[in-house]
Amino acid sequence: MDFTQRLKWIEQVMNAEKTDYLQSPSENRILGMQDSTESQVQLPLKHISLFRPEHYEPGYAYPLVIWLHTEGGSEHDLHQIMPQISMRNYLGLSFRAPAIDPAAQENGYHWPDSHLFAARFMESIQKTVLELSKVLNIHEDRIYLAGTGNGCSIATKLLLKAPHFFAGAALLNGSFSDKDFQKASGASLKGNRVLLDRRSSSHSDSKHSAQWLSRMWETTGAGIQTVNSLKSEATQDSELFNILDRWIMEGISTAWLV
Repeated sequence: MDFTQRLKWIEQVMNAEKTDYLQSPSENRILGMQDSTESQVQLPLKHISLFRPEHYEPGYAYPLVIWLHTEGGSEHDLHQIMPQISMRNYLGLSFRAPAIDPAAQENGYHWPDSHLFAARFMESIQKTVLELSKVLNIHEDRIYLAGTGNGCSIATKLLLKAPHFFAGAALLNGSFSDKDFQKASGASLKGNRVLLDRRSSSHSDSKHSAQWLSRMWETTGAGIQTVNSLKSEATQDSELFNILDRWIMEGISTAWLV
């Protein structure tokens, strides 16, 4: 879905919701790209992708999956990932990393290993979700980070910075940096959930083991679950995405029982 298609999609959602808005050009009305103080939606970042589930029901508050692409990927990866997770259960949102990946064959990007960037990015995520909530029914207590490769590194930084904004993070076949937990001191993630893939450590820049990674997350108080505990062998991406779907839905079911 390119930028023009995203604009048309958001406009269709707004029409479906029967929202009253001014007769101004769609770009100004939806994104506030020019001087428009009466815009319904003003997204802070241009390069995003959105996924709306099949048979979208405006009256139902959907969980939101924020997908963080791997190195060499882009926000457009979302439209390959979400159908493998679920066509109906979630809204999806993805952002383009700001740095160009020189190793990527074509239009690839990667996430800076920086807590300063993560803090600024977190502000943009919050603003984006707030704006999209004007036209989409997003469950504010069911916003999940998910990613692979070094998307797991930025997801770690984001969850540690804003544990009250996210329900948890799914870190699949990820790579991590020694910097990821530098700001973890004093962080309390009690009530947050983290899904870990034991293969992650073999791709990390650091020399730490999967056990070290699990211990670091345990010190935050987050509820840790591993891919292996849900299925003994999960090597294909499709299997990981099925596990991700199951993991999120189990969290929702548990919340209903509390």
